[in-house]
Amino acid sequence: MNTRIIQLVALALCGALVVAASLLTPPINEGRRSLNMIGREKVEESVPPEYALLVQALGPLRGLLTTLVFIRAEQYKQDGRYFDAMQLASWICKLQPRFPGVWEFHSWNMAWNISVTTHTPEERWNWVYNGAKLIRDEGLQYNPRAVNLYKQLTWIFVNKMSETTDEYHMTYKRNWAAKMHWVLGPPPDPLTLGTPQQFDPLGGGIGKDELAAAVRRARAAQEPHLLAQLPDPNAATAPPNLLPETGVAAEAGPSLRTARERTQRAAYDELMTIAAAPHTLAALYADSPPTREMVARLREIGVRISDEKLDEDSYVREGGLERAFFSRYRRLADTPGILEKVVKDKVRAELEGPPDPHLPAFDEIVGVTRKDPAGAALLRFLQRKTLLEVYKLRPERMADLVRTFGPMDWRVVDAHSLYWVNEGLIQTEETISTFRNDKTNTSRMIFFSLRNLFQRNKLTFEPFYGDVNLSYINFAPDLNFIEPLHQAYLTYGPLIDPEPEQQGAGRTYRVGHINFLREIISLLYFYGKEQDAQAYYDYLRETYRQPDGSINPEYTKALRDFVIDLFYEADLGWKETRGIIAGLIIRGFQELARGNEPEFARNIKQAQTFHIDFQQGGSGAPPSEKLRLPEFPDLVADLLRGLLIQPAAGQVALLDKARLWLYLPLNLRQEVYDDVIETLTRECDLYEFDASRAFPEPDGMPAYREARGRRGPEQKDEPISTPAQKFD
Repeated sequence: MNTRIIQLVALALCGALVVAASLLTPPINEGRRSLNMIGREKVEESVPPEYALLVQALGPLRGLLTTLVFIRAEQYKQDGRYFDAMQLASWICKLQPRFPGVWEFHSWNMAWNISVTTHTPEERWNWVYNGAKLIRDEGLQYNPRAVNLYKQLTWIFVNKMSETTDEYHMTYKRNWAAKMHWVLGPPPDPLTLGTPQQFDPLGGGIGKDELAAAVRRARAAQEPHLLAQLPDPNAATAPPNLLPETGVAAEAGPSLRTARERTQRAAYDELMTIAAAPHTLAALYADSPPTREMVARLREIGVRISDEKLDEDSYVREGGLERAFFSRYRRLADTPGILEKVVKDKVRAELEGPPDPHLPAFDEIVGVTRKDPAGAALLRFLQRKTLLEVYKLRPERMADLVRTFGPMDWRVVDAHSLYWVNEGLIQTEETISTFRNDKTNTSRMIFFSLRNLFQRNKLTFEPFYGDVNLSYINFAPDLNFIEPLHQAYLTYGPLIDPEPEQQGAGRTYRVGHINFLREIISLLYFYGKEQDAQAYYDYLRETYRQPDGSINPEYTKALRDFVIDLFYEADLGWKETRGIIAGLIIRGFQELARGNEPEFARNIKQAQTFHIDFQQGGSGAPPSEKLRLPEFPDLVADLLRGLLIQPAAGQVALLDKARLWLYLPLNLRQEVYDDVIETLTRECDLYEFDASRAFPEPDGMPAYREARGRRGPEQKDEPISTPAQKFD
């Protein structure tokens, strides 16, 4: 009897516990959901279809098996058996697709470990890019709120591809620039906006963007007591913009922001046009009926366009849209690069193979050279489809980033590191990570990305269609990103790490902000932007005082003394030296536009001295090949191109360009004429100038076109000819 009572009581107690457990299940699941620890209700929707049966069959043993395999994969990695580790990691990805750590492990193994065991540019690029693709195409599909995956993807772009730590870093930059060039082409022409008086500036900006809003929401949810300390972008005390809205900086020509806003608006409009493109062929045909016949005729020459979802393998294969459509479109639309123009027919045939027999028919159908509006509509449709489905890039988000940060060139890898770090910080605002852990580290990549854009967003890229690795690529600093990076420090720093007693960027990012200010003060000074340099110098002096409130003695010097002392005290690296050399060259061109030939010669000579000194290693060993600067004539020519095609803020600025053209040495005018004359002609038409008189063709151009060779590393660092050499 006692036994029976005990059994009944135990059974009742068991039932009560089951009921209690069932009552706790909803709040437990809600907690798991908030911590990103729960997937879709149907397991077959959470894993690749081919592995759904395996995952269901293993049931609770799946976790134990995954742990054992992961331990073995880590051991293989430590033993240097990277390919074996990769195979095991691939299995774990399929068994536990919602386990972010294994995607991160697998990607890192390919991009950093396996890649360095290969010895050709093609192999190295394939492994690095496959590491990025793994997270972008698969890992984030099953873990859309895993901040570490966004961080790893961003790190591949901002460190592996962008920095100089890998000897093949220029290979990565070339290949990525080519991928984006096929789809988007060069940045849009700001002259399409008309004159500055006709131009409607963009609204928004740093602090009013979705990222800042996401940070505030997460802060309010996680630490509501800090909400009152977070900066309000709409308050009167919002971070001031240190660059003038309009006007002329001292000895600097038009304000930086005027040119920046025009370029920014053109880039934004271009991306929004792509974002607004039809989503289906039926919608495309309704909007632009001639495209129906275009698609049918393109199919006859092997270009297959459909509503089927694209993946990168089908996109890049022989007959895929990359080669069959975009490459042909760019070949017809872009100005041929120098190598394309001068390479001998025999060599070109060896590199490119036989001529494309369908290129004339493609042009006749799509109307590239005649600028057919229906062909442009088809291009926009395919651009949107490719960005979304192949590269997982949303054009409207890209446009938002342009509006927030500036006119980034999407062929530069750092534009994509900025894209993915923003996606990560916005998408993962409700995860377990607080802004003092993974998100603090991840948000640093905003500053890394903006810093790199400031240092090299001015891209000169001339694709060689026979072999991407022979394409010409060069970079120059882009002053458009100085103020955005400064504003990012002042906005995101206090948001991510609120410290009421700290001024400027807050405690966590204080040192980084100070170093950035010191760098740009020097760079702006060397660029001849002394008024802007003084504004940042004043901010540095007043904001970052010593603990007792006094001004740092280092910042009490005059601006010129501060810059000169900073230059001689600094141990300059590749990026800093490149920026200073570019600044001196630009300043030389500004002096030449004023007719000051001796000062032009002095700046060019000083820049070349720095260049030779760096290439030869100064007092140390010469830099390795991956850290060598481009040849000096290439730097000068590329900076001149950028200066001439930068949109003029008005007739005075265009007149400055014409004056510069008048004084330029013949060899430099010959070098850049074919690349800039089309843009300058449109600009002259806009302001009613006579282009043939403002920018006449240099003497001897036919012979020069016939004789000039390819730019590249085989050229020697020869002196630049200037009309002021007689003053030396």
